[in-house]
Amino acid sequence: MTLRFSAAFLIVILLLSACKKEDFKNDDNQYSTENTINWMQDLIAKYPNTAITLKNISIPRAHDAGVYELNNCTGGNACNTQTQGVSMQPMLESGIRMFDLRPRLIQGEYWTFHRTSCGGLGCEGATLQSFLAETKAYLDVHNELVILEVSHLCNTSSQDPGLIAMFENELGDRIYKQNSPLSQDFINTPLDEIIPPSNSSGKVLLLFEDISLATQDESRGLFARSYIPASGGYSNSPDVDYVISDQMQKMQSFNPGTNRLFELSYTFTLDNANAVMCLSNREFASSIEELALEGRDRLSETLNSWISAGTITSAKIPNIISIDYCNTIVTKECIRLSELSLN
Repeated sequence: MTLRFSAAFLIVILLLSACKKEDFKNDDNQYSTENTINWMQDLIAKYPNTAITLKNISIPRAHDAGVYELNNCTGGNACNTQTQGVSMQPMLESGIRMFDLRPRLIQGEYWTFHRTSCGGLGCEGATLQSFLAETKAYLDVHNELVILEVSHLCNTSSQDPGLIAMFENELGDRIYKQNSPLSQDFINTPLDEIIPPSNSSGKVLLLFEDISLATQDESRGLFARSYIPASGGYSNSPDVDYVISDQMQKMQSFNPGTNRLFELSYTFTLDNANAVMCLSNREFASSIEELALEGRDRLSETLNSWISAGTITSAKIPNIISIDYCNTIVTKECIRLSELSLN
């Protein structure tokens, strides 16, 4: 989700808002993580004679993953800026395995953020250090693959020694590295070679938006975003029906025979007027959370209808489902799609 305001709304926003951290009510604690906390290893164990790869599973992805708390807001609040309801470790325990991570450097400290632009309207989320510390704590005891997509870098880059040191210091040998070329593309490499069941801990694949395939440093674990090529596209609408229809068309157009994954962008964008209303007339506004939960409540029936229509088949599934306010519901749907593909 990209927070957007037109210039005409800027003065109104700043006059009407006094940014503060708002209470968040989430219902994720009622969902058991028993079947999600180690779901990749569970699949490997369930299908011992199958070379399971990223091409034939579906992975839940947290959109704007670090914005589960709000800090240093300018014209933003929980209604128009917050995108997740729980912190990194609970997301990992609920089975989320891809994370849209957006770092910003402010006076020597690295934050996650969700703003209109670098330094624009919106808020910072959690600190990058706390985000990564929770990641390592989870991987210390769970042998799963976690993918961090580092994008929208603000006042920093993959060439920033401080940023890279932050990843290396916090994640250590949890970072996935390659000291020799793979025999095939990463998305076609069996998961049990990337995270062998004998491992005592998991791995993090770091993908950087500002690194190319030609300049990535595999031995340090610094990979290009395009290392995992994906098709699809963002619908950029708050209308749940429109997003579902648009994503279905994109799914129908996807050729699973290509060496790419399909990313289902199941996220809903506030329009300008609604983003401002979040600040001035909250009782009449639809929040990111409310739209996300409406969409999430319809996810199962949506996928069922696509299966019935032949949009999703055993040979063609969404390999990534990107969502706000993600939880075990999304993971269980991804597991269901993965098993459809594997059976």
